[in-house]
Amino acid sequence: MATKGFIDTQINNLPVNIRYPLKNAFYYMMDNWRFGKDRRAENAQLYRVTSTTATTANTEFTVPHGIGMAPTQLLPILDLSKVGSQLVPLTVSRAADSQNVYLTSSSTGAVFTVLLEV
Repeated sequence: MATKGFIDTQINNLPVNIRYPLKNAFYYMMDNWRFGKDRRAENAQLYRVTSTTATTANTEFTVPHGIGMAPTQLLPILDLSKVGSQLVPLTVSRAADSQNVYLTSSSTGAVFTVLLEV
């Protein structure tokens, strides 16, 4: 993320009546950027998905995401509001598509949460 000083240097030559509203808008976004807890991240093109690993280790399982396009990145997250939340080892078994992510894991029957980026 950029520093606020960089934003100032980029907008300093603008007229004051434009400079301050733009500065305030950029500062607000920098100070309040969040993943959030809803299905879609508050400020990013990220989607929260919770799933469970297969009951047999290193067996492919699908994670339906419902985004409608293939995600490009998967970010594992640890939900600190849920006791027992865990990060599990995940391996991509085939490329994601517009409906599913395909993974394997050495952990069995483990519930996990990820953010998917499109």
